[in-house]
Amino acid sequence: MVQVLVGASIMDDVRRALPPAERDRIELVGVDATASEADLSRIEAAIRWDLDDAGFRRLLDQAPKLRWLHSPGAGVERWPLGELADRGIVLTNGAGVFAIPIAEWVLTAMLTAVKRTVAVNDAQRAHRWATDIQADELYGKTLLVLGTGGIGAAVIARASGFGMRILAGNRSGRPVGGAQRTIKGAAWRDALRDADFVVVTVPLTEETTGMIGADELRSFKPGAWLLNVGRGATIDEPALIDALTHGSLGGAALDAWTTEPLPPDDLAWDASNMILSPHMSGSSPANRARILALFMDNLRRFVADQPLINTVDLSAGY
Repeated sequence: MVQVLVGASIMDDVRRALPPAERDRIELVGVDATASEADLSRIEAAIRWDLDDAGFRRLLDQAPKLRWLHSPGAGVERWPLGELADRGIVLTNGAGVFAIPIAEWVLTAMLTAVKRTVAVNDAQRAHRWATDIQADELYGKTLLVLGTGGIGAAVIARASGFGMRILAGNRSGRPVGGAQRTIKGAAWRDALRDADFVVVTVPLTEETTGMIGADELRSFKPGAWLLNVGRGATIDEPALIDALTHGSLGGAALDAWTTEPLPPDDLAWDASNMILSPHMSGSSPANRARILALFMDNLRRFVADQPLINTVDLSAGY
């Protein structure tokens, strides 16, 4: 029988989702701070749900049989990837689970930019009939999407419906459905001058840290917008504030920040043409069901000794 560590707050959901045929092959063990070392020594698989850093460290130290870990979220930059690789532990993540709400947030931000929604709301509050506000459209605009995993692909699919010209950037140069052109590796920098909107969806690695800095921001097309729904540290935030204040950047919409929560005195709060979001673009009541479905699919595969989906490349970091 396979012992699986499951968070207390999703235990009932997992039990209900467990097929009757699997119930004599899987034992669900709840996350409990008082669990003995002997209890943890039986664990072969775990979903990191309801486990704080101390509890996670305890699991790693006291579960020698652990073979599979699942992260409900997509980002794994804080995980001890080297240790997992050394121990032969497979890590899977929630890549794609949050793609739909995040992609909708991106489209909302782009529409907010071209339809001048913030200016219209300001005029409403001032009781001003603002016929001087000129709106634009997404149709025909060029969108550069950096990162073409689940989120990037979902953004591209929705932007295609607005008639945008779409460029996709990824490491391999693999063609992406819905994109007119796919750009391989670092060549995306040459496409910055053509893009009206640049959307960053990449994971945080050594290669992507600070990938949008002062030099890249100077290459943006005048009036272009930068949107980040990946990880905050992929953007040089002081350079971005400077570009918004003194450069020709049209605006920015950020849902990920290097420091979260964003400090009250951070300059981003008052930056011109900044859509500031508290890392909530992936929020949706549908997420819990999607997380559960992915975990249960992989749990079935794990018990059947089949390849898992959403396996993280521990050397690449995503």
